[in-house]
Amino acid sequence: MREPSRLANIGMPHFIVTTRRRPTTPGRTAWRPLALLILALLPGPVGSAHAEPVEHRVVIIAYDTNDVRLPMALDAIAFWNGVMEELELNVRLVEELHIASPVTRALENYARSISQRAGRRRGGPGEPDAPAEITDFGVEAVLLLSRQDLMSFAWPLPRYPGHFVAIEEDRTAMAVNPNIARNIIAHEIGHTLGLRHNRDPTTLMCGPCRTHELAVDRPEYMRLTERDRRRLIERYASR
Repeated sequence: MREPSRLANIGMPHFIVTTRRRPTTPGRTAWRPLALLILALLPGPVGSAHAEPVEHRVVIIAYDTNDVRLPMALDAIAFWNGVMEELELNVRLVEELHIASPVTRALENYARSISQRAGRRRGGPGEPDAPAEITDFGVEAVLLLSRQDLMSFAWPLPRYPGHFVAIEEDRTAMAVNPNIARNIIAHEIGHTLGLRHNRDPTTLMCGPCRTHELAVDRPEYMRLTERDRRRLIERYASR
């Protein structure tokens, strides 16, 4: 889903050119009004156009459109776009949705292998490459709405730019408070944007987190810290 061009309107400006008539004399022609009109119709400076936003592409893999986490994932992307706009950063998260994709099995197997490491750090140079089913997308993040009982994570791909994100299927937590799942998804997407864990359990990038204070009757996101905001600015302000 591509954003339309955000180039500033550089169409023909609306000018009314008035000139005072002078009698023509030999060697003098009435070229001045025509020249002024041509100058008025020229577009403005090219430098006045805004640059296209940098895209942070997120491929979402879901089994079907009835997955309650799907609208949450889309809402989390909208949340991060709101953050980028608030910080006046020229970055936009763009989602690409794949339903019942044939690559799902390979992604589930990879998610299980990562989850079984029980939160250990990524391996060194000897760590196996991510499956081609992930790297072939060529995007910044591939997000799987998994059907496994695993711990959600955002995993930096070895020797390849980008992250693999797996979101657990915890029906109990979602039944108690959907905002728990909503914040988990936004949290993992935050890692793909370069944010790290902090020790404040009431913030979005918490580790561990305290979610019992989240609203139940309306969508709610935990807050970002000033350090999170500074990190986003440092990472994306020059793009």
